[in-house]
Amino acid sequence: MSNSLEELRRIFTSTSLGQMAYHTWAQQARHERFFNIARLFEALSAAKQARAEHAFRSLGEVGSTSENVEWALAGLEPEAIATGPVTATSPLTRELLRAAQVALQQGRDLTADELGDIVVCRTCGELRVGAVSGACPICGTVLEAHRSFRVIEAMGVLGPHAIMAFLEKSEQAIRTLADGLNEGLLSHQLSDSQPSFKELVGHLIDVDTVFRSRAWLLLETDQPELAPGHPPRLDAAKGYRDQPIEAILGEFGQSRRQTLNLLRGLTNAAWHRTGHHELYGTINLLHQGNWAVSHERQHLIELAQIRHDLLHTDLPGSVVSDVSEGE
Repeated sequence: MSNSLEELRRIFTSTSLGQMAYHTWAQQARHERFFNIARLFEALSAAKQARAEHAFRSLGEVGSTSENVEWALAGLEPEAIATGPVTATSPLTRELLRAAQVALQQGRDLTADELGDIVVCRTCGELRVGAVSGACPICGTVLEAHRSFRVIEAMGVLGPHAIMAFLEKSEQAIRTLADGLNEGLLSHQLSDSQPSFKELVGHLIDVDTVFRSRAWLLLETDQPELAPGHPPRLDAAKGYRDQPIEAILGEFGQSRRQTLNLLRGLTNAAWHRTGHHELYGTINLLHQGNWAVSHERQHLIELAQIRHDLLHTDLPGSVVSDVSEGE
């Protein structure tokens, strides 16, 4: 094998491993609600992916789709090769990760001032932060062909239709998941560290109330300052454990109807009304809608898992709806 091919294989192996590492860390950061750190990991993953794809093509491993299917069936088996470090491989990456480390030591996420908008070249993986202009300084790819990871999109990029469609289905999903579980099971904790079914639903009520109040501020006030405090934590929902499930479901339904009534029929301009958040800087109603959907979907999946673990049976189909991007 020539030195150039060996170097390409090293790059492909290293960047592929780095891409998966950053991707998995991003998922964990979102789970822990460090959304800007998750955005950093996602951008670093995208940069590694672009470099891996470039090396893979340069190795001649991509042909026509017909050829690719044949190669896939044959079983792609890359040669094992020493890679060296697969993450924190550039000065800028290390600088950004150190900033994340400091923020976490202080028990918080990165702020918008600490981590601005990020763009990643889809051709070579060059990563730039802040107010970026012009083509990629490494390969010349135009800025329009870059992938962006903007502060205002840290929560996701769902449009109004997708947000509303998801929020409208949640009450029925929760009722379906609760069906067949008696009061004892609904109050039962599978472990000391895991909330009960009732507590999770109560937590969703608390967060829906916070989302609605923020949405109202964005719609009714010019450039409001949104409270920097985190929404109610799960441990604040312990009181729901002793309430009847019908009372909890009724409260969720009432809260959700108020939220939907506030949002229903809004213009595109209304969804883009902005305010200021201490952590995320300038954000709009779409940002908060994505936050609400992301948070709720995660807990609905958790509710589905609790039901499965309590009854050891599956529902005939998926109850928690997926979400698709777009307006």
